[in-house]
Amino acid sequence: MAEVRIRDVFAISLVAGLMVATMITFIAIFASGLDNPDVISSLRSGFVVGAAAAALIAIFGFYRVNEMASSAKDRDEERLEELHRLRAILSPIEERAPPEMGGWVVGEKVRRDRGVLIVDLKGLDAPSAAAVVERLVERRSDLKRVKIYTGKSEQESSIVSDPGVRPAVLQRLRIDAERVNWQVIQKSSSVTLRPMGVAPTPKIWATRFAIFVIPMTTVMTLAFRDLAGTGLESQGMMFGAASGILVTSLVSSYRDRSA
Repeated sequence: MAEVRIRDVFAISLVAGLMVATMITFIAIFASGLDNPDVISSLRSGFVVGAAAAALIAIFGFYRVNEMASSAKDRDEERLEELHRLRAILSPIEERAPPEMGGWVVGEKVRRDRGVLIVDLKGLDAPSAAAVVERLVERRSDLKRVKIYTGKSEQESSIVSDPGVRPAVLQRLRIDAERVNWQVIQKSSSVTLRPMGVAPTPKIWATRFAIFVIPMTTVMTLAFRDLAGTGLESQGMMFGAASGILVTSLVSSYRDRSA
């Protein structure tokens, strides 16, 4: 999981507040009637509710950041241990790195960035990159989230990069990733291995559903009733209620990806 900082909390609360303000404003406009909408009052309602939502999210975010900061020492020690463990796992690859590509030093190519373990494959050929993936798969029980850089950025245009590295990595992951409970997230120059996670038990799912179904269904029912307009209120309420139940079911199925 990436590390969340104070500025991230500000950004998240601001974006969430704007989203809530926009939604409430439109709901208020529809509620006041499209023939003669009270725009000023609707904007005022949206601003107040959005600001309140942003403030609540910010307060909760600051509380969580402070709570995590209080245990920063233990977390830093655990992360340092994870980094040393990953470097030890991949240390045999140094001997396989082709010298004509500049070499591959595990102390430089394996690091942590914003809480995520990074493995940079630049400097390896395709067989060596496939060997890195094999090592990661073999030691999956000792690893969680790992990001693998398979290409080079514009700032690193002078570094030699084997074009066969990425296909070799993806081929190995297609074979082994699902077997070891890793989800593969591909980007243009990187591949992130994220735990598939553990599905919630029926008891946990039912508890989550019971907590969220009433507020979620109520909000969506009222929202779609106003969106449907005069004469179609019942159809809008039915659609909103069904959507609320569906969304709540999806939210209740959230997987624990900490392992």
